[in-house]
Amino acid sequence: MTKPFLKVHPPESARERLKRFSRLATEEVFLDDALFRVLSEPVAAEDDMPGFDRSTMDGFAVRSADTFGATESAPALLQVIGEVSMGQVSGTALAKGATMKIWTGGALPPNADAVVQVEHTQELDANTVEILKAAAPYEHVVRKGEDYHRDELLMDAGHRLRPQDLGLLAAMGRSRVTVYRKPAVGIMSSGDEIVPIEQEPPPGCVRDVNRHALTALVRQAYAVPQWIGIAPDELEQLSAMLASALEACDVVIVSGGSSMGIRDLVITAIEQSTDSEILLHGVSISPGKPLILARVGPKPVFGLPGHPISAMVCFEQFVVPSLRRLEGEDSVEPYLGVTALAFLSRNVASKEGRTDFVRVRLEERDGRLIALPILGKSGMTSAMVRAHGRITVAQDCEGLYKGDLVEVQLSANWIEARLEKKHLFGHEAARRSSGDLLEAAQQELLSGV
Repeated sequence: MTKPFLKVHPPESARERLKRFSRLATEEVFLDDALFRVLSEPVAAEDDMPGFDRSTMDGFAVRSADTFGATESAPALLQVIGEVSMGQVSGTALAKGATMKIWTGGALPPNADAVVQVEHTQELDANTVEILKAAAPYEHVVRKGEDYHRDELLMDAGHRLRPQDLGLLAAMGRSRVTVYRKPAVGIMSSGDEIVPIEQEPPPGCVRDVNRHALTALVRQAYAVPQWIGIAPDELEQLSAMLASALEACDVVIVSGGSSMGIRDLVITAIEQSTDSEILLHGVSISPGKPLILARVGPKPVFGLPGHPISAMVCFEQFVVPSLRRLEGEDSVEPYLGVTALAFLSRNVASKEGRTDFVRVRLEERDGRLIALPILGKSGMTSAMVRAHGRITVAQDCEGLYKGDLVEVQLSANWIEARLEKKHLFGHEAARRSSGDLLEAAQQELLSGV
């Protein structure tokens, strides 16, 4: 005999409960260790960048007025009075009709306000150069403070640092940065039928898929996984392992045992913990309905379904938003990722009042992108590998029809394959929906989720 689920909550309500958990403490890390960490304080410029007018080309630093009207047939003749060495600032001001050689990145000498590219010059001798094209004021010049000004806000607190952000911090001379701590995530599997992957499963048992899938997902979410162990269907031992995980980690995930059968003991173990609260049990999604979200002290505890696909969907939809918040972001939404439009190959039924996540494969037919639903039960792990992405059927929708244009959230493996082939969608609607897929895909692969 099974007990009924508690009140089943919509996904939005479940995510709203994640706001009850506070961001973790901060720490100072070296710049090279800060990739994908979240800033705990805003970053403002300490100086102007660049600190001087700087050339963006190899050529000649000039007073732009001295070049006005210059053409190949009527060049301007200027006197070469020297060269601006890299890393040096010239103290010699340009008089009327004078110029100096300069290199990309070099500091303009006093009175110079433009650079003529070397391609538009002709040196007559060591002291004379012909200017074959007029230069506008500040052409090929980055002006002092043009990149950013002193005290300008460059990054807000809560910003997740990308490679380009680290480059900016390096340009400012910041060797260390203050960020939120990475969450340590304790991972437990539960069930007498679960065995380690190295072991040949006896009849009625299965290998522990979730341990390894969830470990990878935790790393992909920029957190630190910590394996706790496989808990049997025995309340005392399950409770002891949960207590150990809570002592060592900031978040605990238990896969399996989240339903309401007599051997599903996770919710009981949580309820018996000191200062605990069940925030919800059951969410209106498929797969993934028997989700548990609980609090033990200040720490979130997730009970995920045992079926791998259900567990991974729940992780994406609820654990990732929780980790984003603990890591310092303000959002409690899952990462959307890269999406594209495709035409549905068949009808997809859905139950109103429930959000369905349907895995699909993608094919191109006659220049159109086609989404083929992969229908199968949530325990079929091969479906995860065959899928190129997934579509979402909203809870107020009773289903989708063959030929409907649907938004597909693309998986990283499909994106990578198309990047390698330099593939672009053939159908105009798909191109418009995805925008610049290659640029977006590269950013998504860098983000890791």
